Amino acid sequence: MSPAAHVPVMPGEVLYFLRPEPRQTVVDATVGSGGHALLLYEAMRGQGTLVALDRDPEMIEVAKRRFREKGVPERSVRWIVGSFGDLTEHLAGVGIRTCDGILFDLGLNSEQLADPTRGFSFNVEGPLDARFSREELIPTLAERLARIRVEELERVLREGGDERWARRIARAIVRRRDRRPIEATTELAGVIRSAVPPIKGWRRIDAATRSFQALRILVNAEMDHLARGLEQAITGLALGGRIVVLSFHSGEDRLAKEAFRRHQRRGEKQEAGGERRAEEQPMLEILTRKPLRPSEEECEQNPRSRSARLRAAMRIA
Repeated sequence: MSPAAHVPVMPGEVLYFLRPEPRQTVVDATVGSGGHALLLYEAMRGQGTLVALDRDPEMIEVAKRRFREKGVPERSVRWIVGSFGDLTEHLAGVGIRTCDGILFDLGLNSEQLADPTRGFSFNVEGPLDARFSREELIPTLAERLARIRVEELERVLREGGDERWARRIARAIVRRRDRRPIEATTELAGVIRSAVPPIKGWRRIDAATRSFQALRILVNAEMDHLARGLEQAITGLALGGRIVVLSFHSGEDRLAKEAFRRHQRRGEKQEAGGERRAEEQPMLEILTRKPLRPSEEECEQNPRSRSARLRAAMRIA
């Protein structure tokens, strides 16, 4: 395993809420380097069906290698390259209509960040790519920045990165772009940092962090894929099946919260006078009243877990 090997976030909580067992069908919809998937496989004792899905074909290969290193035969897992936004189609392709558990571990993998050729990290120089799959025919980050209007860029930074200085950063990027193309990650990071006012004392995160996150979300249309994927996952759960969503961004967490509540309230009808009555039993029981956060100990051992939020629900109808 490489030095940048990804450490699974909140592994105990994931197993507690998913409760994987032998003879079940469990889907890791964002397998990454395989940390959570390996825990799920071990909990199922190698019996049943584990589906490992990821949009990034390079991460599928990393996960396969991790399983081989643990002595797990590659053929014992259903490996699928594809987006969870097309979850129903991908599962149908391997003969699966419903599953007993599904995990969404959103955000970026440590190994993706560590590879400078991917263009995700602002700490090392690399091309402005930022696509989860370099095989997808979608514009790179460099191509998006070359054409985007300043108003749209401001909106992207504000909504996708919760960036306080979105307007200043957007204007700085467009001014630099209009003089010459921005082609490298470190160059873009420098432009962003130059637009953010200095603050006294210690800054907890780099000034470029939120903007790079927002731009990655833009390139990969992550919110659209997630909205589709959550809907398909919930409706594809078997009775008693469980879904766990680990998010690292307020927008991702909001989509999970809204999807869970929408299916918890399924069948409600508004009568005259504003009263509501349930026409049929809700589809979901929400298992986490509020999103769970990692422990202080985990945050110290794995700083990238700091922003994690976990929500879980169970199919009851």
